[in-house]
Amino acid sequence: MIDDSLYIRITSLFSKYSSETISRIEPLTAAGSPRSYFRVFSAQGKTTIACKGTQLAENQTFLYFCSFFYDKGLPVPQVLATEEEPWMYLLEDCGTIDLLSAKKHFTPEQTMTAYKQVLQDLIQFQIQGSDCDFSQTFVRSEFDETAMKWDLSYFKYYYLKLSGVECNEQKLEEDFNTLIAFLSQTDHSFFMYRDFQARNIMVQDDSFRYIDFQGAMKGPLQYDVVSLLYQAKAELNTEVRHELLRYYIAEIQKHTEIDSRKFYEIFQGFVLLRILQTLGAYGFRGLIERKPHFITSIPTAVENLQQHIKVLKPIISLPYLYSIVAELPAIQKL
Repeated sequence: MIDDSLYIRITSLFSKYSSETISRIEPLTAAGSPRSYFRVFSAQGKTTIACKGTQLAENQTFLYFCSFFYDKGLPVPQVLATEEEPWMYLLEDCGTIDLLSAKKHFTPEQTMTAYKQVLQDLIQFQIQGSDCDFSQTFVRSEFDETAMKWDLSYFKYYYLKLSGVECNEQKLEEDFNTLIAFLSQTDHSFFMYRDFQARNIMVQDDSFRYIDFQGAMKGPLQYDVVSLLYQAKAELNTEVRHELLRYYIAEIQKHTEIDSRKFYEIFQGFVLLRILQTLGAYGFRGLIERKPHFITSIPTAVENLQQHIKVLKPIISLPYLYSIVAELPAIQKL
């Protein structure tokens, strides 16, 4: 149920888009976002999505990127209407099934086919998005050293500190700085979706639609590929990840020149950074805010992290961070 004032606001917003009457409005289950989403049903059976944001600047960022990519023909929802100050906006409905849910019913062959198509779509975002106005970003215009530091601090304060593992903060920070310097070697001039994972990819009519890119910024190619292939809940095995990474490298080379060996090495560093960041998110959203989806993702993320250290050790020396990761517990409650 929604209160009368919110119902009136959504009705008023919907009237900017359509003269049809509304039959009902259903709140949608929130994930990690403070935004509220509603499915709006017209009397004629059509549906749209109303979003009530909590920050004007974040809404404006999403609407800018949504319109930018829609105009380029990329598979994002159409913006149908906004309030005068867009605390709320109305979007085309991209359906009820995300890739993470759909994947549970896929054969291995279907999973491979789907993820290859998603990687093709990602490349279009990365390349065509390079021309967008990055001054429109919400948090930061570029995934630079400061942004990477924020991700690592997220892990330190919202997972490591909660885990009970004692650490020498000076040694930890030294390894963080080494990792950041290593990752800064790659080209950061592409569109970086930021949260490119299967829960943000909707399956509709045998194709995919993409949502939740308000955190986007200028950044490296590797980050979004890591986000997709190392999502804990997706549970892609090592062989599948390797095949998909090889596929992505071959396809991106059709659009821009890259050194495959160097790309692969820096990719492995971004795997470490992304898993550490997601553990921070799981700690905050799960252990502190008590959202079950994030809590249940923790054991797989910790296992992925500890397995990945074996891959990364020959590439970059981070001895103290590796020792911390080796003893990191998969905490389920505080």
